[in-house]
Amino acid sequence: MTSTSKNPIYLTSQELADRWRVHLDSIHRWRREGKPPNFYKINGTILYKLAEIEDLEQANRKTITSD
Repeated sequence: MTSTSKNPIYLTSQELADRWRVHLDSIHRWRREGKPPNFYKINGTILYKLAEIEDLEQANRKTITSD
């Protein structure tokens, strides 16, 4: 599922942790340290734009190459 710029989809910190299979504390630590991903604070809730998460995942995608 992808989001559109007209109607963006946001993930909570827990949803992002589940997506990346990391502990929620890791997401909190990265945010405190100013590491990606970028986040939004909307009505007091920390959210991550799905399109930006997908872009970050694509940018960090590794492929296997043969020598």
